[in-house]
Order: sequence, then C-alpha cells, then structure tokens
Amino acid sequence: MQAQTKYAALPGVIILALAATPLAGQHEEHGAMPGQTADAMEHDMWSIDLGAGWRLLGMAQAFPIVTFGAPGQAEGSALRETAFYLTQPATMFNVESPGSRLSLRTTLNFEGLTLEDGELTFGGWGEGFIDKRHPHTLLHELMLSVNLWNVAGGEASISGGKGFAPYGTDDPMARPGLKYPTNHHLSQLLERWTLNGVFLRSGWSVEAGLFGGTEPEGPYDLSNIESFGDSWSARVGRRWGAGHGPAAAWEASASYASVTEEHHDQEVTTQLWNMALRHASAYDFGDLYTLAEFSRGQGEHDLDYFSALGEAQLLLGRHQPYLRVEHATRPEYPRDGAPGSAGFFRYDHDEEAIGATRWTILNVGYNYLATRGTVSIRPFVDTQFHAVSRERGPATLEPAALFDADSFWSMSLGARIFLGGDPMRMGSYGILDAMTSMNRMMGDGGGMQPN
Repeated sequence: MQAQTKYAALPGVIILALAATPLAGQHEEHGAMPGQTADAMEHDMWSIDLGAGWRLLGMAQAFPIVTFGAPGQAEGSALRETAFYLTQPATMFNVESPGSRLSLRTTLNFEGLTLEDGELTFGGWGEGFIDKRHPHTLLHELMLSVNLWNVAGGEASISGGKGFAPYGTDDPMARPGLKYPTNHHLSQLLERWTLNGVFLRSGWSVEAGLFGGTEPEGPYDLSNIESFGDSWSARVGRRWGAGHGPAAAWEASASYASVTEEHHDQEVTTQLWNMALRHASAYDFGDLYTLAEFSRGQGEHDLDYFSALGEAQLLLGRHQPYLRVEHATRPEYPRDGAPGSAGFFRYDHDEEAIGATRWTILNVGYNYLATRGTVSIRPFVDTQFHAVSRERGPATLEPAALFDADSFWSMSLGARIFLGGDPMRMGSYGILDAMTSMNRMMGDGGGMQPN
C-alpha cells in the first residue's frame, strides 16, 4: 500500500487556520448561483471589508481520499495500487476594488507537497505523468483585471498575469468529478503567463488571449514566462436564461488555440478546438448542472487527439449524485519504467508520442452534505469504469501489454472539505470571474448590467 504523507499535513494546517481565523471577524451571505439554491448556500464565502470600498473574498478546500486502483486485477498488475492522497488542497481569494473596477485573483495550490508523486488517475496524462495526474503549481493563479462595466453598451475587461488562457471549459477542480478527465490538456490551458481581453454584450462574449505555450515543468516552476507571446487563443460565448455573465443558466461556447512549445530545442505547435454547452439551474425536483463538450488537438506529424464528454450533477437536499462519460484518445510515450514500478507512471515530457490509446470512461459518484456553514464536509464515493484499446502505435501499446487487461475499474473514498464557500467556476477573469460577479451581486457594484 502506498501512502503519500510527506508534508501532507501542512496544507491542512494552513487551510484550517483560514477557517479558524474569521478574516476581520465577519462573513456575508451571497446569492445562490444557478444550480445552487439558497438552502445549499448556508456556508458562506469569507468576506472582509478592507475599507474605502475594497473587499477581500476567499475560500479554501482540501480532499483527503483513498484510491483503490483496479482491485480486481491480479497481483503484480500495474493497475493494482492503493494510495492515500490529500488532493486539490487550495486557497482561492479575490481582492476587489470599489465597484469591482479592479480585481486581483490569487489561487495557491499545495499539490506540490501532497501529490509529489502524482495522483492515480487512469487515462490521465500531461507534464511528465501518465495514468497519474501531475501536481499543479503552487502559484496556480495570479491575475489582475481591469473591469469596465459600461462601455459600448456592454462590459469589458483586460486581465494579465498567470492563470487560464481564454479557451475551453471550466477547471475540473470546480466540477463534480473527483478524478480529472482524460481531456484536461485538450480542454483547458492553465498555469500560463497570459494577457486576456473580453467583451460582453447582450449575452454574447468575445475573448482573446496572448500567452506562453510552454507548460511548467514542476509545481514550483515559474520559468514559462520566458515563452510569453508565442501562443494565442480565442473564445466566443452565448449566454441566455436566468442569471448574468458566469451565473447564466445556459452557456454555449466555441474556442480555438494555437499553442507553441519547445521540445529538445525545437518548436512544436499544436492546434486545439473546443465546443461546449453548459446548463445550471434550479428546478422543482432539485438543482441540475450539465456539461457537454467536444475537444480536439492536432499537432505536427499528423498527431490527432479528441475527446467527447458529458457530465451531470443533481442536488437533492443533502444528496449530490453525479455522472460523467468520456470517450477520448490520448498520446502514449515511452515510459520511464516497467509495469509495477514507479517509473511506469512517468515519461519525459520532451519526448515525442509513440502512439495513442482510446479510452471510454464511465464515472459515477455521490456526495453527501454532512455539514453546512463555515466548514462544509461532504463524504463521497467515486467509481470509474475504464475500457481501453490501442488506437495507433507499436504492439507494446496493446492494453494486455500495458495493463494486463483492456477493461478495469477503480474506486475512491473520502471527503470534500470546503471552507467558506461552495466550489466556484474557474477559468475566466474580469467580468466573467465568478467571484467578481458574486461581489457585485452582494451590492458593491451598484447593480448588475443587463448584458
């Protein structure tokens, strides 16, 4: 049995300190977002009045879990692994000026301490990890936004710093499933140094970003600022139904990105496409969230990958069942070790892919809202069924050679712990930042604009 315990308690201590210290001794209720009723929002986002109209908003989270990898497989299988993790430990906070004309978003992610060797995630890949999810960077977001709430009949923002390029869908950290989907590196461009602009009018939004395409090489790597300006992206969105901006009940989007990275001193450009339809709203039977998306990545040497994903969550009082289905291809690389070794889950990020595998993953989970208020504890069970086949490449990529099976399942048990708020949408800034929108709903912005 594997246990990742090195420094594991440190982020928990930091996060619990946030809960124990009520920022200036106050917190405020905020309005329910679509898909979250007022009853579900009893645990409030931390808020402190800094004076002169400035406000600090924030929340934190950490998920202690145990993952059982393919428990039905034979002894010695690369899949049969059990590990304890403290996953997704993070603090998220915004500093908002009067009227939210200026906003500074900061997210600190402590996975470099708690997930030093990655998190078992079959089908996952990226940044040197495969079938494990890599730890995200300590400085996950640091984005400064200048917001104009009445310009040309709409709203506009310019945002700059380290964070998400305007492409694809929300960060999976803010979505129902525990394990990140296979399409994480096809559907989000995160932890880049980026300059983003957005204009929103009559439900339509247009975003564009100029950023550095190089991925960080580890949780403490900030050097990818050196590649700033070699990549770009754009996203067009349409929102309708109840709600405004990121709180709209319906949202459709289409994105494109040209991402340039350097491997062995050679530049490689990948083109990415994403189309998505999102819905979140309250109904008589409960609060419903759904997302459907299609992503495609096409690189040099005719390398082509895709993902089709659908997910949903229903909130019924304290019960939160959720479902995700994904059909996707992913690149395969020469692994650093044989099955059964730690190197089996690692590869050299600079190496070229040697082929691809095709995955169908069914994810079924259930959260229970055990406590509400300042600290919300949600015990959960999360199961995944995987079916995999060789898409292209050598015979060594056959599932029987890689995994000793072409279908298997895994299970995770644990608790989601949220301090000072529900999970908020992540991946957009300025007028489309969920925290900024919440701040204006709380009254600082002098009312919402009908765009």
